Amino acid sequence: MPRFSRSAAIAALLLALPAAARAQDAADYDYENLVLSGVGVHLSEIFPSRSEPALALNVRVDLGLLGPNIRITPGLTFWSTQLRDSEVARMEDRIEASCENSGVSCPGVELGEVEISDFSLDVDAHFLWATEYVVEPYAGAGVSLHLLNGRGDFIDDTFVEELLDAIAPGFNLVGGLEFPITDNLRVMGEARGVLTGNIRYISVGVGGAWRFPPQLRRPVITPPPPAPSTTGGR
Repeated sequence: MPRFSRSAAIAALLLALPAAARAQDAADYDYENLVLSGVGVHLSEIFPSRSEPALALNVRVDLGLLGPNIRITPGLTFWSTQLRDSEVARMEDRIEASCENSGVSCPGVELGEVEISDFSLDVDAHFLWATEYVVEPYAGAGVSLHLLNGRGDFIDDTFVEELLDAIAPGFNLVGGLEFPITDNLRVMGEARGVLTGNIRYISVGVGGAWRFPPQLRRPVITPPPPAPSTTGGR
């Protein structure tokens, strides 16, 4: 990767982290430090601004530390729910108003139940606090890419479905607590806020993470061969 691109990526991550992380020397942060170190699964209750609450499933990987105290965790998240009745009614009113403005009468528009789902790719940076207690807190931010899909018996293959379908970038804020169970197993509680397009939501959930033993982490760097012996017979 060109030096400028690498520096720009690191700078973008550092801007999204707490001031304590930014106080570190930027030279300590390098993508070459990242290594596949573990996997985790989270189950969360989400509360969207325009939809009914729903369960979300998140699967993530731990890429280790970018630099001092900064962990990088990409992941995939999926949830599906129904638009609130008030939102559906608002869409029906807007369709009727659009018809009237066009000189066409279309009273009594009914869209029925409208479902919305979100499948997203997330990349978060966590600042880890070292404590003397069992609990280990973290907080951070990230970016995401969302594949939003709307569907319903009365909107499929219509312009309403096209309005709901979208691919949109997002911004994440996250904070949580980790409870080590063993050297490699952790239980986690996490809260998250997500902003993307016209969908905003917060979530609260629990999950677990398994950190690979050192010999299973990839990439594995082969140790250098031993130096040749300088002693020998005469």
